[in-house]
Amino acid sequence: MKHELLIPVGNYESLVAAINNGADAVYLGGKKFGARAFADNFNIEQIEEATKLCHLYGVKIYITVNTLVYEQEINEAFSYVKQLHQIGVDALIMQDIGLINLVHQSFPNLEIHASTQMHNHSKESINFLKKLGIKRIVFARELPLSYINNIETDLEKEVFIHGSLCISYSGQCLFSSFILNRSGNRGECAGMCRLPYKLIENDKEIKTNGDYLLSPKDLCSITNFKKLMESNIKCFKIEGRMKSPAYVAVVTKIYRSLMDQYEQGKELKVSKADLELLQAIFNREYTESHLFNDPNIMNFKAPNHQGLWIGKVTNVTKNKIAIKLEHDLKQFEGIRFMPNNIGITTNFLYDKNNNLVNRGKKGEVIYLDNFIHLKELNDVYLTNPLIEIEKNICKKIPIDITIKAQISKPLEIIVKDNENQIILNSTQVVEKSHNAPLLKERIAEAFSKVGNSPFKIASIKIVSDDNIFIPLKVLNELKRKALLELQNLRENKKTPYIEIPFIDTVKRQKVTTELNVLARTSEQIKALQDLNVKNIIVNNKKLMQDNFIYRIPRDNLNHNYSYSHLLVTDYASLDKYPNERSDYFLNITNHYSLNYISNYTKEICLSPENNLDNLKDIMDNYSANINVEFLIYGNIELMIMKYCPLKEILNTEKICHVCQNNNRYYLKDRNNKLYRIINNENFHSTTILNTNKTDLIDKISYLKEIGITNFRIELLDESYEEVKKLIERVKKYI
Repeated sequence: MKHELLIPVGNYESLVAAINNGADAVYLGGKKFGARAFADNFNIEQIEEATKLCHLYGVKIYITVNTLVYEQEINEAFSYVKQLHQIGVDALIMQDIGLINLVHQSFPNLEIHASTQMHNHSKESINFLKKLGIKRIVFARELPLSYINNIETDLEKEVFIHGSLCISYSGQCLFSSFILNRSGNRGECAGMCRLPYKLIENDKEIKTNGDYLLSPKDLCSITNFKKLMESNIKCFKIEGRMKSPAYVAVVTKIYRSLMDQYEQGKELKVSKADLELLQAIFNREYTESHLFNDPNIMNFKAPNHQGLWIGKVTNVTKNKIAIKLEHDLKQFEGIRFMPNNIGITTNFLYDKNNNLVNRGKKGEVIYLDNFIHLKELNDVYLTNPLIEIEKNICKKIPIDITIKAQISKPLEIIVKDNENQIILNSTQVVEKSHNAPLLKERIAEAFSKVGNSPFKIASIKIVSDDNIFIPLKVLNELKRKALLELQNLRENKKTPYIEIPFIDTVKRQKVTTELNVLARTSEQIKALQDLNVKNIIVNNKKLMQDNFIYRIPRDNLNHNYSYSHLLVTDYASLDKYPNERSDYFLNITNHYSLNYISNYTKEICLSPENNLDNLKDIMDNYSANINVEFLIYGNIELMIMKYCPLKEILNTEKICHVCQNNNRYYLKDRNNKLYRIINNENFHSTTILNTNKTDLIDKISYLKEIGITNFRIELLDESYEEVKKLIERVKKYI
C-alpha cells in the first residue's frame, strides 16, 4: 500500500509550504462549513486556484465541509458543494449525516471522507458509514493503532499522527457551545479544555500539580513511525490549519523524510536539529497518546506552546538581561521567560561589549534590554524561530521527452509525466541539410531548457536521420506548446461531474406523545415508578430493570446488548440495533439528517444545539411521521473523555476505584462555576455536565405545536420530592 501524507493548509503560504516539502495531499476549508472557522481559509476562487496548483504538482486536495449544518443553511451548503465538485476537488471531509446523504445521492462521483467529528470508533460505525457511500474513515483519536489495524474494511483508513489533540471525543463536545455560544460542531470552538480548573471533591478543593486539568499535550508519532508505515492505514494526517506556514514546512519535511527513508529500506532517523526545530515551532510537550497507548497525555502546567529550552538568565539589572545560551539565538526570534511566562521578540541583541549583534551562538552570553522589568533568573525558551521558507513553488515535475526528426516528415515531440502523454507535430517538415546539419547534441540542448516552467527533464531521447535541418525557432515553439499543454492537462484533471435528482426516502410509523426520563439513582427510579412514568432510561447496568431503556455508552467498543429496549448514542449502535430510540449525540440539526436517521430508529432526539427557530425550520420540512424528541430539562452532557482526571489526580494506581465512592466531584472554572464529573466505572471514561440546567418545560406547548412529539428529562441529583414536582410540572403540558 502506498501511504499518503495529508497536510493542513490555512492559507496560500501554507499551501506552498506543504507542496514544496512533500505533501501527498492537503486539506483546507472555505469561508463557511469548515471546522476551523477562525483560520484564514479560502474563498471559492482561491479554492479553484489551489486545486489547479495542487493537481499540477500531483497533490490531492480535500475540502473540509465538516460542520453541522442548520436547516436554513442546507441550500447554501449544497450549492457550495456543487461548486467544489465542478472545480474538481478530490474529496470532501464531512460530518453532517443529512448533508452527506444529500451530496452522495446527488453527486455520486464526488468522494466523501467521514470526518473524525463523526465519532468513528468501531467496526459497526464503519459499516454504517459504508452504506452512506463513504470512501475513507478518519478514525477517532482515542483509538490505539492495534485496534485500528485489526478492523477489516475495504474503506480507506486515516489517522492523525501529529498536532493538537482534543480531550473530548470529537463531535461529542458541547462545552464551548453551551458556555460561550461557540459551537465546536460548527467550527467555533473556544478551547474550554485549555482553560484552568480546580478539582473539587464534595466541597473541598483538591491540590493538583497544575491548573490545566483538561489540557492534553500534542501528539507526536516520530518514535513509532515505523509501526505506522507497517500498518494498513492509508493516510497519515497532520493537525494544524491554524498554524503558521513555517509549522507546515517543518512538520511536512520531517514526516516526508521518514516516509521516504522507510520506502528506501533505511533506518528511520530524525536529526537533532530537526527535532529541536519541531519543538521550537510548536509544542505543548509531546505524547504518543492513545494511538500508541501512552498514558502520559496531559500537561497540567500549561495549555500553550512551550517552545525549546535554549538557556538561562544568569544576571538581571535594571537595564539588561544576561542569557547564557545553550542554543543559537537570532535577532527577531520569539522567546519566553519561564516560569514568569513573559514572551518577547529579540529586536535588539547585544554582546558583552554592548555591541549590537544579529545572533548569539551556543555557549555565548548575550544581552537584551530589560523593558519587561524582569527580576528573576528565568529559563529561556525559543517559541518563534526564524525559518526561511520559499514564497513560491520550487518543486519540479520530472518529464521524459522523445524527439523524432526524420527527413520529409513533421518534427514530432512526445512528452510524458507519470500519468499523461502529449504528442505534438510541427507544421514544418524536417529538411535535409546541405551546409550545416543540426546535430543531436544541439537538439538535446534546445529541449533541455525549460525555463520557469514547473517541469524538469528526467530524460531526453532523440530519434533522427543524419544531416537534418530544422530551425531552432521551430524546436523551441513545439517544446513550449507541449509543456503548456501538459501543464493545462495536469491542472484541469477532474473527476467527471455528475448530478442526479435527490430522492428522499423516509420510514413512517405511528406517532405517540411520550415522556422519557433518564434516572441516575434508585430514589429517582422509585419516584418515577410511583408517578407511572413509562419510559425510564438508565446508563448504569446496576439500576437496570425489565422494560427500562438502557443508554448505550458512547465510548464502548463492544456493541453486544441483550436488553429489550435501548437508547442508541452513536452510528455504530444505530446500525446494529435498528428500530430503537436514538439519542441527541447523533447531532441532528436539519431535516435531511432527521429523514435519513428515521429509517433506522423509532424515535429521534434532536441536537440540543438547535434553538427554537431552527427546530421549527426542521419540523416544517420533515417529511416522515416518526417520533421526534427534544431535551426539555437537565444538565447537558458537555464533554465525554477517554481520559479520567480522577484516576490521574486522585488515584494513580493501576486499579482505581475512585468513581465507586459516594463523593461528588466537580471542575471549578475561573468564575467559580462548578461542572459535575460523572465517571463510567466500566471504561474509566469521564463525562462533564453543564453547570446550568436546561429548562424548557414552559416551551412544551410550542414544541408540540411545531411537531415535536416526545420530551426528554435528564435527572442528576434530584430527590424523590424534587422528581415528583418536576414530573407534575411537565404533565400539565403533556
